[in-house]
Amino acid sequence: MSPLRKRYFALLAACVFSLAACSGQEPGNGENAAPPSGGKAEPVTIVYFNEVGGTGIVESVQKQVKEKFPQIQLKIIQSGKGSSIEDIVNSGESVDLISGSLGLLWKLKDLRLVSDLTPLMQAHKFDAGRFVPGVAESVKSYSDNGNEFLVMPFFLNNTALFYNKNIFDKFGVPYPRDGMTWEALRDVAKQVTRVEDGVQYKGFQMNSLNIVYKNQLGLPFVDPRTLKAAVNSDGWKRWLEVMSGLYQIDGNAPTGIETDNFLKTQTLAMRTGPNILDQIPAAAAKGLNWDVVTLPTFAGAEGIGSQLNAPYFAIPPAGKHRDEVFQIVAAMLSEDAQILLSRQGRVPVVSSDAAVKAYALDLPGMEGKHLQAFFKEKIAGPVAPTKYDAIAKSELNNKAFVDVFQGGKDANTALREAELSIDKQIEALAKQ
Repeated sequence: MSPLRKRYFALLAACVFSLAACSGQEPGNGENAAPPSGGKAEPVTIVYFNEVGGTGIVESVQKQVKEKFPQIQLKIIQSGKGSSIEDIVNSGESVDLISGSLGLLWKLKDLRLVSDLTPLMQAHKFDAGRFVPGVAESVKSYSDNGNEFLVMPFFLNNTALFYNKNIFDKFGVPYPRDGMTWEALRDVAKQVTRVEDGVQYKGFQMNSLNIVYKNQLGLPFVDPRTLKAAVNSDGWKRWLEVMSGLYQIDGNAPTGIETDNFLKTQTLAMRTGPNILDQIPAAAAKGLNWDVVTLPTFAGAEGIGSQLNAPYFAIPPAGKHRDEVFQIVAAMLSEDAQILLSRQGRVPVVSSDAAVKAYALDLPGMEGKHLQAFFKEKIAGPVAPTKYDAIAKSELNNKAFVDVFQGGKDANTALREAELSIDKQIEALAKQ
């Protein structure tokens, strides 16, 4: 063999060995992507659209990318006026990664921006068993066949009941406790709804849409077979009567924004809704003496948890860099990333003792607080969802609920009118 041919085969063997070594690496649950042969990864630009409100999410993604995938550059598009997901699609921009809330999911499905992630999970050896119990089952319920992973939740929106100790102390009323029912909460709220020195103190206020979404009684919104409203039922009647009863307490009709009443004026004794733990330190610095207990449940249904209502990542099927994007998603679900989110006051979506122990460590003034209340809310078995559920949820919250607690309408009438309105809206959308 000539010296030239020897050098050729030696070079070929080195290349084959290099390629084999690179292909043998598995990124797994959030590990760095293997660089191409030559040891240097090709630069990649990922277009990332974020619809999730609050702070810290985009920054957390940026941190994971910077530390684990230096070859990736993020082009971040924040949802807002003129930059909705429809605007982005209509502009011709190709989106690689989306983070959104449950309300956005059906729009993404209509725009064909979600697809089954199971092949990517298998290719990257991602174990769905790492999720907190109930998460995987709920996510699969979002697909048409009930067996696909269309999205990947990245933290939980577990809810607790916040209360102002100063108000309870002022009126000599015992603090609320874990395991209370909504019916019992009404009695407590009555005791701390008072006028004192010209100030109206209210016993309880909530983000009612959040509680509608929680759907603690596991009630359907729209029949998935007939696509007709399913709200005119005994279950929803009970929900409406119990929850409206809280606002029918003399002096407790809701005014203003519940978070402002609790955090700023500090005239609200108890509130629930989306987790406001990251806003608590500023309010505590202005005198708020607070704590939390578990979200109340309905009498006779104490063991029933809330529906999953968690922000998620979606990977559009037409994206050019789906493998790289999945590695970012997997990195956000790694234990170290979940610990960092937990430290910020976000409930981890994976089962991890370390992440649970790290909860809210970066927030001042959390010492001695009953933060384990956030981890006692269990995820209920999913109710079959439909693309029209948002219509029913809005009708229940904005019309039926208000008509009962404020307009004096009985629950049967309110639900019957809601049913007719929902069906009419569904019919109009189906004709488009």
